Amino acid sequence: MSLKDLEIKGSYISQGDNNIVNAFLMPALRESNLYKRSVGFFSSSSLKLTAEGMIAIAKKKGNIQLIASPKLSEDDIDAIKYGYEKRELVIKDAFSRNFIEEIDNFDDLELKLLIELVSNNILDIKIAVTDTIGVYHDKLGILEDADGNIIVFYGSANASYNAYHNNYEKIRIVKNWIDGQKESVNDELNEFDSMWSGTNKYVKVYDYTETAKNNLLQIIEFRKSNNSLNKPIVLREYQKEAIDAWVANDYKGFYVMATGTGKTWTALFSAKKLLEKHDAIIVICAPYKHLIKQWYYDVKNIFSEAHIIIVSSENPNWHKEIKDEIIGKKYNIKNQIIIISTIASFNTDRFLNSMKGSKDDKLLIVDEAHRFNDRSEKLKETYKYMLGLSATPFSGVNANKGKELMAFFGGQVYNLPIEIALKKGFLIPYYYYPIYVYSTEEEEEKFSVITNKIASCFKDNKCINEELLIKSLRNRLRVISMSSEKQEKIDEIIDNINEKDHIIVYCGDGKLFDNETGDEVRHIQSIKKALTKHSYKASQFTANENMEERMQLIDTFNKGEITALAAIRCLDEGINIPSIKSALILSSNDNYREFVQRRGRILRKYKNKEYACIYDVIVLPSENMQAWIKIELRRFLEYARLSLNWDSLREELETILLQYSLLLNDIDVYDYEDMEDVQDE
Repeated sequence: MSLKDLEIKGSYISQGDNNIVNAFLMPALRESNLYKRSVGFFSSSSLKLTAEGMIAIAKKKGNIQLIASPKLSEDDIDAIKYGYEKRELVIKDAFSRNFIEEIDNFDDLELKLLIELVSNNILDIKIAVTDTIGVYHDKLGILEDADGNIIVFYGSANASYNAYHNNYEKIRIVKNWIDGQKESVNDELNEFDSMWSGTNKYVKVYDYTETAKNNLLQIIEFRKSNNSLNKPIVLREYQKEAIDAWVANDYKGFYVMATGTGKTWTALFSAKKLLEKHDAIIVICAPYKHLIKQWYYDVKNIFSEAHIIIVSSENPNWHKEIKDEIIGKKYNIKNQIIIISTIASFNTDRFLNSMKGSKDDKLLIVDEAHRFNDRSEKLKETYKYMLGLSATPFSGVNANKGKELMAFFGGQVYNLPIEIALKKGFLIPYYYYPIYVYSTEEEEEKFSVITNKIASCFKDNKCINEELLIKSLRNRLRVISMSSEKQEKIDEIIDNINEKDHIIVYCGDGKLFDNETGDEVRHIQSIKKALTKHSYKASQFTANENMEERMQLIDTFNKGEITALAAIRCLDEGINIPSIKSALILSSNDNYREFVQRRGRILRKYKNKEYACIYDVIVLPSENMQAWIKIELRRFLEYARLSLNWDSLREELETILLQYSLLLNDIDVYDYEDMEDVQDE
């Protein structure tokens, strides 16, 4: 058979039995040797839907040519304008983020198929952008058989599941063997070929097949490295003690465990202990999507046979999945249900309603529980068993909120603070190195103006304008974070770092004026440039990177293929990167939790890692700026007090305090004693 022998209509829609995929695309692909497709964006779902047709082309040693557009973020566009990275690299990086995220939706067999198509040069991929960095948004398909018969289809449909099934989309068909249609076929064919060959004067294309091949191989390696079903998890004695204490407290309670001491494994084996005697649905909450992804991998290791449901914006079908599983349990289908949700999704009415259909007992595990605000009695009625987790249940200034939080979960049943974790060798020791720069008159004046605004938010010791207060506190910290001398002396600052690999750099969220280009650039981009100049292979770790790309970044960083990660706040909580040797702090909040979480990031044990280093840029103001210096020295004290070089740092700190007419008590505001009282109980 050939394309000519098929009964092809003049148009198709995405709905009904006679839809685009089933009635037209699949039969046409089976008879084709060449498939050319240009789309607005890449989607794995379209490859899944047409897999059978692509296999047919592969068997005939045919070829599939795909042109797609990258989703350029504001950061990408800024980077291209800034010019410190090649335009091609930025565009490929942007496309990679989408490509990797989409490919993560494949199961192992589908991934293997895609690898075969790319590796054997059956599927070639190119990226298209307009000269103005606009989005290439044409949607065109061309099918050709061994006899030279050609079908062209075009219309509103992108190559995605939604386009082919959910949306109302329509495509039109022209054929080169029909009178009056050959000219249209040739016109579209020439248009596609001009883009593919790079001769189209309006669209620039970049080869992506080799990059795609590398990304696919990395994803396979990453999945292998995370598939530790054959690696037994051995709990430490303190983790077993925590589990026993939780069980003795009627399967309720709170673990206060320093970052890096294994809260996740302790929690999962706690759940396993519960299930040995009681049937229960397990619901796990965490504040961020990247954390629930990490939980997914760990849950899969412990509960390999369980049905795991991810509840977040990345899984639009979670509501139906929960409903189906709950109905299954009613009919004695013995699947263990484990639901992993972001806190935001957990708090929605949709999630609450989806759980109402179940009368089963439930266990609620909340990671980074200090971010969990729903502490209603109704929630306690829904969840018979509860477990809260946090390294920092206390804000530092006042322990009362921490006490209330832990009481809600059933009280603190185990405590492993960082002091004990360091003393007993559960975490590695560290050195703290302050690096000093100085403020300008203009920055100090700005800081003072904002300080007056903060004071105006209070009357009779009560806050009367919370919105202005929060904004002003943030802006005042930004003055310090974006200190001009930090940028002017960035080369000297980086020269202070002894380690040449496995470094994280905490950047500000503001913008800077670049003297070379005359443009404003984001702080993180400026720092990436500076790190590259000092021979680091740097990448960024921000909210713009999708989940799979973040996991790939972590993997390449652990392997040493990336030597430095520039971050804003995404590395503060939950992310497990044990290979980090040092951190450079260029921007910080005046926040005890942030200090503790960041320090915990780098103190995890790792092969050949004997100690870690924290390099902290302290901005010293004029001697009359006590409010400013207190912010900087609070962080100094918290990091220095547990460091290996505390003795020498204490003398250094006391000299600075004397210069500003301050005492140690003036900056030691954190309520350690109150926290310890709770921990001892």
